[in-house]
Amino acid sequence: MKILHINGTSYGGAANFVFNLHKKLMNIKTVSSYVYVPKKRNVENIIYPQSIFFKFNYLTKILITKILNRIFIKSNQTITLSLLKSYEIKKVIKKVNPDLINIHWLGNEFMSLKEINSLKVPIVWTLHDMWLLSPYSHYFNDNEFDKIKKRQLSLFSKYLLNKKIKLKYKNIKFIPTSDWMLSRFNESNIYKENQLKKIPCGINFEEWFPENKNNSKEIFSLDRNKKIILFLAMGGNNPRKGLDTLSKSLKLVKQEFQLVIAGDQFPTIVKDTKFKFIDYPKDINTLRSLYSASDCLVVPSNLEAFGLVSLEAAACNTPSVIFENTGLTEIINHKENGYISKFGDISDYANGIDWVLNEISKNPRKFSSISNQVKSKFDINDVSHKYLDIYNNLINYNKIVR
Repeated sequence: MKILHINGTSYGGAANFVFNLHKKLMNIKTVSSYVYVPKKRNVENIIYPQSIFFKFNYLTKILITKILNRIFIKSNQTITLSLLKSYEIKKVIKKVNPDLINIHWLGNEFMSLKEINSLKVPIVWTLHDMWLLSPYSHYFNDNEFDKIKKRQLSLFSKYLLNKKIKLKYKNIKFIPTSDWMLSRFNESNIYKENQLKKIPCGINFEEWFPENKNNSKEIFSLDRNKKIILFLAMGGNNPRKGLDTLSKSLKLVKQEFQLVIAGDQFPTIVKDTKFKFIDYPKDINTLRSLYSASDCLVVPSNLEAFGLVSLEAAACNTPSVIFENTGLTEIINHKENGYISKFGDISDYANGIDWVLNEISKNPRKFSSISNQVKSKFDINDVSHKYLDIYNNLINYNKIVR
C-alpha cells in the first residue's frame, strides 16, 4: 500500500502531526508512505518542489489572495481560495503512484480544489481547521457559521463553497480531530455523515517526555526563582490565537511569573507585560526542553480544531490553560491536566493561570503524571493503526466499485 500525504506547510502543528504519522506508517511492512510539502525537512521519503517556476507560481498565488482579501474579502483570519493550479501535484502523483492520498492542511494556495476533485484514488482528509466548511476562511465565528449553514453568501462565496460540496460525491473520508470539530461538521450539513470519522492527533511519546526543569530553564536563560508561563504558536499575532486576551488576563494574575512567547512572529499585541521572545524551535529536542522549562502553557485561542501544543506540553508534564468550546477540550480535563476557562472570560482565564501556579507552589509534583494520562489516548502508535484501518477500507471499496 502506497500512501501520499500532502500538507501546505513544512512546520507547525499540522506538519508535526503529518511527520509523526508518516514515520509510524513507514514502520509497517505493508505500507510505503510519502510526504509532499513545500519545503525540505530531514525526513525519509519526503518530496518537495525545487523548480524556480513552482516558487514563482506559489508566491504569486499567495500575493493574489492577499490582494483580493485586502480589497474585497477583508477577513482578519487566514484565508485560502484554492482556485489556481499547483502544476506540481500531477508530477508528484505520477512519481509516487499512490493507492490513497491523505490530505492535511491546505493553506498557502498549495493545491487547487479542481485538482483535488480530479483525483482518481481514494482520499482521507485530516481536518486541522474549519476550511472545508467555509468558502475561504480557515476559521470563523458562530455568526459566520450561521450564514454558511443558511447559504447567505455572495455569488463568489457560493461558487467557492460549491466546489467543496462536490467532495461529498468522492470516495473520501474526513477525519475531525476532536469532538468539537466533529460537531461543527455535522451541524453544517455539507458532507455526508458516513464520511466523517473522528480520530485525534497523536504524538510519539518516545520523543516527547519531561526533562529536568532547572536544567531546561538554564538552556533558555530563564529565571529559576519565578514560575514560567509559556505562549507558543505559529502566527501568534492572528486574533484567533488570543494574545490580546492573554495580555489582559496576565494583569489579573496574582502569582509572580516570567512570560515566554515563542513563535514565528514577534508579538505586536502584548502590551504592558514584559516577556522573553524565542524564535519558534523547529526541532523536537529544543521544543521538549522549552515545554519542560515551563510551569504553565497558555493557549487562549478562541477557535482551535485540536491544539497539538497542549498535547506536546502535557507529554512533558506541563499543564495548559484553555478556553471551553474549542478542540483543546479533547486534551485538557478541568483541574486534572490543566484548567478550562469560561469562553472569552478574561477574569476566569487569569483564575486558571493562578490555579495552576498555586497548585504547583503547594505541590511541585502535582502534574508529574499527566504524561501517562494523555499517552493512553494520544499515542501515535494507536492513532496510526486507526488511520491504517480507514486506508484499507477505502482502498478495498475503490477496487469493488471500479
